[in-house]
Amino acid sequence: MTEVQIMVQLPDQVESMEQLEAVIDAKGQQIKQQLFEHQLASLIQRQKAATEDIACPECQKKSHLQRLSTAPTKD
Repeated sequence: MTEVQIMVQLPDQVESMEQLEAVIDAKGQQIKQQLFEHQLASLIQRQKAATEDIACPECQKKSHLQRLSTAPTKD
């Protein structure tokens, strides 16, 4: 589980409930976008590292060729 701390700046004075709601909605969208971008970047890095650990491109090529040569053929 990842713990995230968020600091948000809100206006000192809000004139109405509608304005407060609009400000909070806007901040919520910003937070959502930033969290998504951060988590997506993290996910891409983990997947990239995992695929690099599997094998080098030459080994993957050989592995692919071996699968083709051992694939059952239809007569």
